[in-house]
Amino acid sequence: MLKPGLLISLISLFVATLPALGANEPSREILGLSLKMTREEAQKRLQEIGTFERDERKQQQIWKVRDASLSHLIIAFNKEGQMRFITAVAREDKEASRVPYARVGDLKKAQQAGDEAIKNFHYQWDLPAGKDSPAVQVSARGRDPKFLTTWSVKRLSD
Repeated sequence: MLKPGLLISLISLFVATLPALGANEPSREILGLSLKMTREEAQKRLQEIGTFERDERKQQQIWKVRDASLSHLIIAFNKEGQMRFITAVAREDKEASRVPYARVGDLKKAQQAGDEAIKNFHYQWDLPAGKDSPAVQVSARGRDPKFLTTWSVKRLSD
C-alpha cells in the first residue's frame, strides 16, 4: 500500500499533467494553481500541497511542495492582487520523478528560446486569453536535453 503523501503526490502530478498529455496546448496550471485564482484561493491550494517558506521582494512567495517531481513553487502577485506567475522548481534528488519537457507541451509547437549548443534548453508557448483566463506564456527550462529544471506560467500582460 502506498503512503498517503506519495499517493497525493502521484495524483497531483497526474492531474497537473492531464491537459498536456493530449496536448493541443500546454496546461495553464501547475499543481492545481492557475493565474485566474485570487490570492486567497492560491494560498488555500498552496497550504494543501506544501509549506510556506518565505516572502521575497515584489510580492513573491516561496513554498516547499510535497510532490514526486517538484520541490518548490514560486508565486508572485501584482498590485491588484492577481497572480503574475507560477514557477515550479524540479526536484533533483535520487527519488525524484523527473519531468520531461514534452510533458509540458508539444515541443514541435514551442519556440526554442535557448541555445542547445551550450545546453540551454528553453521551450516556450504563448497562449491567447481564454474565456476565463488571461493570455499566458508557458515555459520549460533546463540544462538537461530531456528533463526540465523549471516550469513556469506567467501572465503576458505584466
